[in-house]
Amino acid sequence: MSAGAGSVHAIELKGRMMLVSVLRLHTADREALEAALGERMAEAPDLMHDMPVVVDLAALAALPVADLLVVLEQIRRQGFKLIGLQQSAAVPEGLAAASGLPLLVLGGRAAPEPVARSRPAAEPRPEAPQPVAAPAVHTPTRVVTQHVRSGQQIYARGGDLIITGAVSAGAEILADGHIHIYGTLRGRALAGVRGLASATIFCRRLDAELVSIAGHYRIAEDILDSERGENRLVTLSGETIDIAEI
Repeated sequence: MSAGAGSVHAIELKGRMMLVSVLRLHTADREALEAALGERMAEAPDLMHDMPVVVDLAALAALPVADLLVVLEQIRRQGFKLIGLQQSAAVPEGLAAASGLPLLVLGGRAAPEPVARSRPAAEPRPEAPQPVAAPAVHTPTRVVTQHVRSGQQIYARGGDLIITGAVSAGAEILADGHIHIYGTLRGRALAGVRGLASATIFCRRLDAELVSIAGHYRIAEDILDSERGENRLVTLSGETIDIAEI
């Protein structure tokens, strides 16, 4: 078999979501950064150690590259996993190359999956078993008895999350298990963030920016008007996010 034919089966490009946080810095003061980063890491250490982070340095653009490299190294030493720099005209020239971090543009629609090209039928071959992630240790359900405001991020590690109020646009809620929202979901809800495909999202009213289960997601532009409304249940079927009225 030629190399060209073999390459057809060598890789597969899938439309999946990587959970990325943007770390926006407002100071380069060593002590202030250490305190702020330590406090944020302590809020959800397991999530923060695993979550990719993009650094936004727009507010520190006046600093020389050497000082910014020191800041980036401090962030790494405190346990954050840096994967890139937020693309901005304010990022000093040469910083990306010096730090080894690419410039990334976040936001916008997810790229569509490519349409498969027709090819001669091949003999079926057994698929290699996929590694199964160890289930997270279950912890008591986290209950939030107030509205989740824009800019807030709430994470229920190891269990389910119940929100008795609304989730505003620009807010993000995450859970290793199920998510129940007894108000309107306008922000982002991510259930089963550690791979629990049976996780579900229930909300009294759905008008979300994004819903995700076990890394599979749908953004606002992909949610039909008929799927929005009251008493909605979000589930994962195979690799498809389903939204149904209950």
